[in-house]
Amino acid sequence: MERNKRSNPFRKYLGLKDFESKDGIFEVRIDIFPDLLNFSGNVHGGVIASLVDMSIGNAVHPNLKENQYSTTVELKLNYLKPLNGAEIIARSYLLHKGKRLLVGKSDIFNDHEELVATGTATFMILNKENKKL
Repeated sequence: MERNKRSNPFRKYLGLKDFESKDGIFEVRIDIFPDLLNFSGNVHGGVIASLVDMSIGNAVHPNLKENQYSTTVELKLNYLKPLNGAEIIARSYLLHKGKRLLVGKSDIFNDHEELVATGTATFMILNKENKKL
């Protein structure tokens, strides 16, 4: 089931399609279009990094209270092979939930279900009352 609750212009530009979790694993998909490709015709590494960050954010979000939000404080990524084809699939889940930090993992697959990248991200939990705009 697609979720539209968490939307912003960058997510819309990439065409992220969020799906509900199954057993704590959140799946996000992107249809590949020409703007996402680098000079060699593969998906740009920055797109993959953004997908890792946002897909782990989907796993973090349900763990926040109404008065909380999160921000990424660390992102690590391993590119395993070039990514091309019609679609990118990210499957993400939490590895650790502490009082202030959550750590998640995301595996990135091509449309043939081949693992092309893997990454982790650490998110800090913050309170909305202390947020300075």
